[in-house]
Amino acid sequence: MRKKNIKYSVLHSFTIICAVTIFMVQVPELALAQTDSEEFVDTDQPKIDSLLNQTTLNLPDSLKAKYYCQIAEISNNPEIIKKYADLSLGLCKDTDYNLIARNNDRLGYAYHLTGENEESISAYQKSIDYSKKNNDLCVLAEAYTGISSIYDDLNNLDSAVSYVNSALVIFTRLKDTASIASCYNNLGRFHGNRGLIKNAVFYFSEGLKMDSLSGNRLGYARNLCNLAQMMMCDSAPDFLTAKNNVVKAVPIFDSIGGHNRYIAYNLLATIYIRLAQKTGEKKYADSCLIYNKKSEPLYKISGRAPDYYDYIYTYVEYLVFYKNYNKAIETMRGLESTFNDETTPVDYRNYHNNLREIYFIMGDYKNAYEHLKKADEYDKVSLNDSTMEVLSDAKAQQAVMIEKLEHEKTEAVLTAEKSRMRVIITSLWVGLALVLIVIGLVVRVLVIKKRANAELLEKNAILIEQKEEIQAQRDEIAVQRDHIEEQRDTIKAQSDEIQASINYARRIQRSLLTPASTIDSIFPDHFLLYKPRNIVSGDYYWIGQFGDNKVCIVADCTGHGVPGGFMSVLGMTNLNYIVGQTVSPEEILNRLRDAIIMNLRQREDDPTALQDDDEPDSVIARSTDGMDAAVYVVNERQMTLTFAGANNPLVLIRGSEIQLLKADRMPVGIYARLTPFACTTVELRKGDCIYTYSDGYQDQFGEGTDKKFMGSRLRNLLLEIHNRPMAEQKEILNREYEQWRGPASNQTDDVVIMGVRI
Repeated sequence: MRKKNIKYSVLHSFTIICAVTIFMVQVPELALAQTDSEEFVDTDQPKIDSLLNQTTLNLPDSLKAKYYCQIAEISNNPEIIKKYADLSLGLCKDTDYNLIARNNDRLGYAYHLTGENEESISAYQKSIDYSKKNNDLCVLAEAYTGISSIYDDLNNLDSAVSYVNSALVIFTRLKDTASIASCYNNLGRFHGNRGLIKNAVFYFSEGLKMDSLSGNRLGYARNLCNLAQMMMCDSAPDFLTAKNNVVKAVPIFDSIGGHNRYIAYNLLATIYIRLAQKTGEKKYADSCLIYNKKSEPLYKISGRAPDYYDYIYTYVEYLVFYKNYNKAIETMRGLESTFNDETTPVDYRNYHNNLREIYFIMGDYKNAYEHLKKADEYDKVSLNDSTMEVLSDAKAQQAVMIEKLEHEKTEAVLTAEKSRMRVIITSLWVGLALVLIVIGLVVRVLVIKKRANAELLEKNAILIEQKEEIQAQRDEIAVQRDHIEEQRDTIKAQSDEIQASINYARRIQRSLLTPASTIDSIFPDHFLLYKPRNIVSGDYYWIGQFGDNKVCIVADCTGHGVPGGFMSVLGMTNLNYIVGQTVSPEEILNRLRDAIIMNLRQREDDPTALQDDDEPDSVIARSTDGMDAAVYVVNERQMTLTFAGANNPLVLIRGSEIQLLKADRMPVGIYARLTPFACTTVELRKGDCIYTYSDGYQDQFGEGTDKKFMGSRLRNLLLEIHNRPMAEQKEILNREYEQWRGPASNQTDDVVIMGVRI
């Protein structure tokens, strides 16, 4: 993940709070710097050289393209990145989506480093497009992160946050904690730059948690300092907590090395002088001096004047705290000797503002006023420079526009004159042509009129004959329409009657299902997803409790709609009797199978009304209907789960592990093999999640495809969401199913899924 340097700045000025003199200096740049040496030095040059040697061999273009892309990904130099990414793209085929996406991602990064934001956005957008074609989530997330940094530079917070959130969603899905932490850090940086301190604290805190989980010690230390900076910038600064954060970070920076430790020293020196000014305790001022001296190498490493100014201003605050005003002024005068042509008006303004505050504290109001005037002059210079630049650009654009308008005006006059002459000449020729055309038309009209009159008489006779035929057809159509409407009314009445019967059947079926209040009392933490394909369902559920034993049954009957509804009523009616006698899952299935076979008279020697009285010797088409079921019993006192299944398995999820308890491969009903059902017993732990379901969810075809959702995909989805609240799990399962299925008319079978958390 790439991260961009960030500054949290506080104006170089002095403030008096509760009679305590406090210096406000620029909080040093920290935590998000990525290199410990020069900005664009490649730290893995041997590997780059090795890849370059490979490209000199007689290799296919596809392999060279990969090597060039790897060089662009290893390098930190923008010009090298551009060179080898372009070389790689030149050798890529149109279908090399991954390589094209990766090369454009690196080009976006390189253009961003060189300040070419438009080119950078364009490259990142190509990377996004090709990553989506290849479903390459890692490269897609990288491109989202890169483009968010550009929008941050352009001060477009909404777009920057939107792109980082897109990357965060992907990294969360990939469970990449290091990249998740980086996304939170970027969000904290974006909000912190704009003074949204509470938001920044939230995101940096989340990043700190992720860095801790991923074991990223450097990221962890940087985030401690980020939070410290935010605490200092808050309207009610918590300097003590900020100090504790940086104190934790310093040993990590010391063990890793690099210039981040000097930035941390500078920050810690600033915090200590704030504590000294707030409390008046000299021990904090002495600690400030120690860390101020330790931070001195920062300027030598970075070569940046602001780093030196931070070092000097913090030391001056220390001197003022001890009322050593003469040395403070002498130090400030020495700082002025370092100013040169590259010193900005803002630097001069801050310098004079600091001197003004020192003189003000000393009571030397004359010198304080002189430096106040100088600070104001540099403030105006800074403003005027920006204003004059804008005015210069505006005047240049205005001159170009005036010249363009004059040229267009001359061209317009000449064009108008030529057009006027062409119009006059054209009008004369058009007038003559029109006269000739009119004469020809008059003659033609007379001829046509005579011919038309004769044809009209003939057509009138034909029309009269056709009218009589049409009238006869209309009469016949009217009779047929009346007959069709009569049939339609009959069909509608029959349909309404059937619909009413089915709705009544649904009421009967729903009254037999276990009430929600009963389920809540037995399994307080559960969900039940129940989606019949038709009004009545072939899937049903039965829940009950007998002593310490909690019984749960999820069943899928043969067929759906009305036939399935009949079977579900038969199953629930028998269960109400059977489960009262036994709570053994395998015995419940054995007895339910015997009851179904007996109720439907499925044995060859059972008498049945299917025998046709008029044809006593005809073959009897006996019912082979039955049901698939999953039965389990939970004893929370003994913490055991007992399971038996007929074709339907049970899924047990504990932590990050999933266990599939398989069912017997035979239904509850007549079957070629009628062996007793097997039983499985496992130990339970608190927090275990139990899932039972019919095959309607996993066998559903996707909209516009011939592919099923599949049982393995359902189990992976359950594993992914099992830690969430049961109500949220139900919502996710329902949303995934409906997105996969499409319109409700696409549903192929009844669906029932029940989840229980122990």
